[in-house]
Amino acid sequence: MILQALVKRYADVGGEKPGWKKRATDFALNLDDDGNILACTPLEQLVGKKKQRRILSLPATETRTAGILAYFLSDNAGYILGIDAKGKGLEKREACATLHRNVLGGVGTEASIAILRFFEKMPLPLDLPETKNDCVLMVNGKYAFEDEKIRAAWENYCAKQASGTPIIDLVTGKQDTLMRLQGEINLRGVSMGKKPLISINAESFASYGSTAKDPAAQIGQYAAFAYVTALNDLLASNSHRKYLAQDTLVYWAEDGGEAEAEQFSWFNEPQEEDTEKLDAILGMYSAGKQITLGNCDLERTFYLLCLSPNAGRISIRFFLRDSFGNILLNNATHYAQMEIHSSRNEKFPCIPPWMLLSETTVKKSASDAAPLLGGQLLNAIVTGSRYPMTLYQAIHTRIRAGEDINRTKAAIIKAILIRNYNEREVTTVALNTETSNKPYILGRLFSVLEQLQSRASGGSLNTTIRERYFASACANPANVFPTLLKLSMHHAAKLDNAVFYEKLKTETLGKLDINEPFPQALDLEDQGKFILGYYHQTQSFFTKKQLQEETTND
Repeated sequence: MILQALVKRYADVGGEKPGWKKRATDFALNLDDDGNILACTPLEQLVGKKKQRRILSLPATETRTAGILAYFLSDNAGYILGIDAKGKGLEKREACATLHRNVLGGVGTEASIAILRFFEKMPLPLDLPETKNDCVLMVNGKYAFEDEKIRAAWENYCAKQASGTPIIDLVTGKQDTLMRLQGEINLRGVSMGKKPLISINAESFASYGSTAKDPAAQIGQYAAFAYVTALNDLLASNSHRKYLAQDTLVYWAEDGGEAEAEQFSWFNEPQEEDTEKLDAILGMYSAGKQITLGNCDLERTFYLLCLSPNAGRISIRFFLRDSFGNILLNNATHYAQMEIHSSRNEKFPCIPPWMLLSETTVKKSASDAAPLLGGQLLNAIVTGSRYPMTLYQAIHTRIRAGEDINRTKAAIIKAILIRNYNEREVTTVALNTETSNKPYILGRLFSVLEQLQSRASGGSLNTTIRERYFASACANPANVFPTLLKLSMHHAAKLDNAVFYEKLKTETLGKLDINEPFPQALDLEDQGKFILGYYHQTQSFFTKKQLQEETTND
């Protein structure tokens, strides 16, 4: 299913022709008509503030693994110049010369003759920064691969070489020749930056009756070339891929639709400047109207493929095929369930996935999150399925470690309570003063007692009851709250005007069961409600304080 979708993507939008591949190069080796080197020019280009290797459409041959295998018109200094630290320079250059003689023997253009003359003589040593860097051949300032006759000669050579075992291709269902070694995928995080998507490196991965020396699958040359080309093009496009921790999400619309991919890019990870567009979409969602986005076709089939590096291999986290409208609706549902009130001016209108992951780590870096968590979170967002419980447990761990309960942590707990536990009563955007849910009320009560202590001390305390008692109060309320209530009496005595807090404390206690106000233990679901009640009540205090300050300033 994945390969069929990628092959169709190649057919829809095109790309490199068989025998050609986009590759990064470092230098251009410029030759004159007699094959002498005129110059060796660096091909670095400035992208933003970083220098990057130039990407060119170059002749592609079989993937080089072990042994000597030359490339056409572009290769490293060992093959082009015979410079090799392991002493195989002459052997490599002769293999490269033989390849060029076989391809260019009957072409007869000035460029082809110059290249053949170049390989007939030993070039002068060049002072290259790295002998592993790739050189691309030029003749009189023009790239050799741009010569139409040279291009035709290379494609004819590839067609003659494309012989092998005849098979019925598993991807296309058509007759083709078997592709033994398929192309490599340029995925971030894998060793050497490139690995095949389909491969066998141990007997345990082989099909019944096959060995690791046999082809990984009955895939023909066209399908292998098409899916590798399409996937590499998607991975190279900022509007078709996103990174989340170690995972890479690739997405595209059927029939070459670009509007859907562009709109998904910002909607899946909105920024501050997207506030108005996002508010409009969420307004449609909350009103029960059909969501529209730009000139997108909501019925168009949309694909999402999540890839991850895994010990030198490429792992597929998930693959989704659905209408663009359904994926859009699932994303909107995610944002609605994550929405929660904050007294601060938050930078992001909706919390992006990377920020959710960062809250699970000590250093607040999404790259430090659990290896599988990024793909699991993305899958839950785009499919509307349950959130990973690993996310819920990780947030509880960070809170028990004494971290602040901020907007992101509270939003995660709220959304998981809704989707995973089907909780609706206490999972409101802001404070719910009507509910009698015991864990939620206990969380509110803890916030009241903390605020009372803070006001009584004039805000001069380095540690409050939250640092000392929150984790215990959340897990075992009966062991902690009697002590906290006794302390609150002393705090109220120090405060000149404690009527507001004493009244709020009494109202909150009045919502608890008089026979068993404090349970012995709360499970993980109820602990989430406790945290949510604490967060809502605390934000309510901050909001009231801001309103009082604004009124005073006016």
